[in-house]
Amino acid sequence: MKLNKTMKTTMSLAALAGLALTTSTQAATITGVTIEDVSSQLDGTSGQPQFNRVAENTINGSGFEPNGAGTHSNANGNDNDMWLTTGTFTTPNDPLPAHITYDLEGNYDLSSFTVWNYNENSATGRGANGVTVSVASSVGGSFTALAGITTFVEAPGDATTAFGETFDLTALAAADNVRLLRIDIATNHGGDNSFAGLSEIRFDGTVVPEPTTTALLGLGGLALILRRRK
Repeated sequence: MKLNKTMKTTMSLAALAGLALTTSTQAATITGVTIEDVSSQLDGTSGQPQFNRVAENTINGSGFEPNGAGTHSNANGNDNDMWLTTGTFTTPNDPLPAHITYDLEGNYDLSSFTVWNYNENSATGRGANGVTVSVASSVGGSFTALAGITTFVEAPGDATTAFGETFDLTALAAADNVRLLRIDIATNHGGDNSFAGLSEIRFDGTVVPEPTTTALLGLGGLALILRRRK
């Protein structure tokens, strides 16, 4: 069956419009991330008012040094800028394993994430060691483990070393269309009281458009191209 010239042109332009939509976005740091779930946090509710080592500290930038070099506070007086589970130290009792789940508040094709492990001076052994990192495409959906991510390196315990550990996810199909990312921590780096913690985490990726939005953008772009050809 032969296609007339107008139909061929329309189909070609539609393909070009679709290609433009799929290649116009670039990965960027994801903002607005929230905590979906955490096994525990040392937050001062059990007779320890001096502690505020809550999960929120891993996504709010607290503790990052102002030089922008990726270093993080390590001083004992500032370790409330990190997250730490209750471990076996207090009630509720939360011995390892532990977990923390992040909600990206939208669906993204993740390109990478960067972890700054627990950096408390002389207590870096409390940081996450053996881990499983899993993702889900929806709140309440099933999780799929990301292959090849099994450990986080121990933090240096000083405020002058850039120690962020970046995991490249571009080759992992499971990292596409992600809403939730969960870190299950099986072991720490030999720290006391079965604690587990992190200093900071950052996610990079591109937003996954809603299907209706993608369709409307494609039709709008096609209409504009056709108008210019008249």
